[in-house]
Amino acid sequence: MIRESLTFDDVLLVPQYSTLESRSQVDLSVNMNELKFTHPIIPANMKTVTGVEMSRFIVQSGGLAILNRFISIEEQYAAVQEVRNIDGLNRFAVSIGIKDSDKELVTNFISAGVRIICIDVAHGDSLQCTSMIKWVKSKFPNTTLIAGNVATGSGAQRLWEAGADVVKVGVGPGSLCTTRVETGNGVAQLTAIMDVAVAQSSLRELERTRPADAKKNKTYPFIADGGIKSAGDVVKALCFADMVMVGNLFAGTDEAPGELLHVGQHSYKRYDGSSTHKTNHIEGVTAMVPYKGPAENVLTKLLEGVKSGCSYQGADNLTDLKEGAQFMRITGAGLKESHPHDVILK
Repeated sequence: MIRESLTFDDVLLVPQYSTLESRSQVDLSVNMNELKFTHPIIPANMKTVTGVEMSRFIVQSGGLAILNRFISIEEQYAAVQEVRNIDGLNRFAVSIGIKDSDKELVTNFISAGVRIICIDVAHGDSLQCTSMIKWVKSKFPNTTLIAGNVATGSGAQRLWEAGADVVKVGVGPGSLCTTRVETGNGVAQLTAIMDVAVAQSSLRELERTRPADAKKNKTYPFIADGGIKSAGDVVKALCFADMVMVGNLFAGTDEAPGELLHVGQHSYKRYDGSSTHKTNHIEGVTAMVPYKGPAENVLTKLLEGVKSGCSYQGADNLTDLKEGAQFMRITGAGLKESHPHDVILK
């Protein structure tokens, strides 16, 4: 059987009755297990997106910063020190892989004060990933552990059951990612997060049936990672996911690592796929994106768009957004109609 796989451009949210007087009334805060954030936007933990400066900015904004793992150990510790100085360790994570050498890194990061670890691999639904999850949680049970990436509900469930507190969802939706072309594997992002949301709902229902004194109820949160081109895509993703990871839109900002490149009249910054640290670049490409100025401008525009999207749904918070969302499939003509058309843009 061949299943249908949808992405954000395939659907629109159906507007709902609203009693909100202004989008400013919308609360975008997120409670994810013991963690609390003022907004759900996470810049991607890619080497040309989230380094020391981006981490500091996002932590100060009240969001979650996840440092990439493709920089030197010295730079990683510098980022830890930076966010410690602004009392941001509860909103800061470091990324690791699944090799034995990463176990020593975890130990050292925990000793340095890090409380959130992100196991970041291309194929998270694997024995190696679940083994690393079990190792981290056995050694450091009070650590908040994010793990991924997966593209199915069953894959997410395996990571949650192995001990992951948060799962990261997305295989191949990023603008630089060539995984689907080079390997033939992947799930269109909207279908992937919908599938994971079903698994999340089933596990939450199971938690509710446990005796009150059995153990603390888990909530099984997950992050939608990739495929975001606009605030509207973020709104659609948040109808299912708890937080959303964004790469391309934050690449090219002042806070993103890398030098400014000038080509003719235009300025750009380098943007590398997460697999481009490998010499063969098998699952990602290197590119340039237009220079975008301060990351604050990008974050503000996204958050304003998400608040507007919630107001169209009559939702004054992200929990309400999930409960009442209705989607409608659109055609290619409908997608064209959704964008500016039949005009000359200035």
